[in-house]
Amino acid sequence: MGSSPRDRLFGRAEDEVDPSQAVRREGERGAQTRAALPKARKNPAMTRRERRDRDEALREAERRREAGETSVDYNPNRRRGMVPLVLALVLVLVGGTFAWRTLGLGLPSFQSQGGDYDGAGEDETVEVKINKGDAGSTIGSSLVEAGVTKSTSAFVEAMAANPKVNLTPGTYKLRKKQSAESALTALQDPKNRVGGGIVIQEGLWQSEIFAKLSKGSGRPVSEYEKVTANQLGLPKSMNGKLEGWLFPSTYDFDKSMTAKEQLQAMVKNTKDQLNSLNVRADQLQEVLTKASIVQAESPAGADDGKVARVIENRLDEDMPLQMDSSVHYIIHKRGTVTTSNEDRQSDSPYNTYKHKGLPPTPYNSPGAAAIKAAANPTPGPWKYFVTVNQETGETLFSETYDQQLENEKKFREWCQKNPGKC
Repeated sequence: MGSSPRDRLFGRAEDEVDPSQAVRREGERGAQTRAALPKARKNPAMTRRERRDRDEALREAERRREAGETSVDYNPNRRRGMVPLVLALVLVLVGGTFAWRTLGLGLPSFQSQGGDYDGAGEDETVEVKINKGDAGSTIGSSLVEAGVTKSTSAFVEAMAANPKVNLTPGTYKLRKKQSAESALTALQDPKNRVGGGIVIQEGLWQSEIFAKLSKGSGRPVSEYEKVTANQLGLPKSMNGKLEGWLFPSTYDFDKSMTAKEQLQAMVKNTKDQLNSLNVRADQLQEVLTKASIVQAESPAGADDGKVARVIENRLDEDMPLQMDSSVHYIIHKRGTVTTSNEDRQSDSPYNTYKHKGLPPTPYNSPGAAAIKAAANPTPGPWKYFVTVNQETGETLFSETYDQQLENEKKFREWCQKNPGKC
C-alpha cells in the first residue's frame, strides 16, 4: 500500500528511497566530489517533485565541478518564491480592471492623455449637455470632447472628491480649457444653464410651486394637487401638506414624467439634504419647520445661523416665536414684511403670535443654507432681531427687549424714508 497524502505532505513515505542513499550508489568518485559540496538539507515539507529537482541539481553541480565549470548554487525555494509573486500580479491586474470598468477610476484617460488645466478657463464658451443618469466618466468625456476640461480622469477625480454633488441634467454654457474643479463648480450654478428647466426658488409656498410646475410641464395644477403626502412617503404629522419637502432647484423633468414622479424627485432632493446633515429621522419635520422660518425671515441668507439661534432660544424659554412670515402664510400675502393687528388675531395654528412653539408643519420650501442653519444654529444669546434695511438686508440682533425696541426705531425710520417698501 502506498503512503497517505498526509505522509507525502509532512514527511517521507516508507516506500520512498532516501535521496542521499541513491547518490551514494554512484560510486566512490561521486562521494569524494560530494564531500566538497554543501550537504543537502532534508526538508520534510518538500514534495516528491521538489526532491527530484533537487537531486537533479546536485548531479548537475557535480558534473560541472568535474568538468571545471563554474558551479551553480541550488536554491529549492527559488521556484516556490515565484508563486506568490505571480499571484500578486494577477490580483493587481484583476483589481485594476475592475476599478477601471466599474468606477472609471485609477487609470489615465487614453482619450485625453491625462492632466488638467488651471483656472477658470478662456473667454470662449461652448455648450455641453448632461443627460439624466450620466455617470461621472460620461460627463467627463463630454467635457473633454467640447474642449472644456483636459482629461476625463481629472473630472472623475474632482467628482470623487465632492461625493455630495448632485448635477442636474440639462445644457450648460461653459468656458473652454478650465480646470476640472472649476468645471464641476460651473455645472452646479443655475446661471450657466441654457434655456429649459423649471426654476423653483427658495421660500415658495406649495401653491406657488404647483403653478410653476404646471407652467413648465404643461400639466394642469389639479394633477399636482391630487398627489398626497402619504404617496410621497412624508410624515403623518404633515396632515396631507407638502410644504417644506419640495426642494427648491432647477428641474429638467422628462415630458413623460407624471406629476407624482416630479414631486417624488423634489422630495428626494430634500431628503438627500437632510441626510447629508445627519439629521435624525425623528427630527426631520422639526428641522424643516425651523428651516422654513429661517428661509422666510432671512431671505438674504447672511444671518441664517443667528435667526435659527433666536428660534431655539425663544423655544427654550417658552416664548412665542412671533414671526410675521407665519402670519403672511395664513393670509397668503406677499410684498410686505409687516403685519397688522387684525392679521395677528387669526386663530390659525400657524399664528406664532398667538400660539407658542413651532407651527404644525413647515410653511415654505427652504433651501440648503436654511436647512443647514436650522440643523446647526450659530451659538449666541439672542432672543430678538429686526431687519433695519430692507434693501441691504442689514439685521440687528439683541438679547433684551429694551435693545429690541431701540432697533425697531431704526427700522421705522428706514420705512419712513422708503415708503411702500415695508
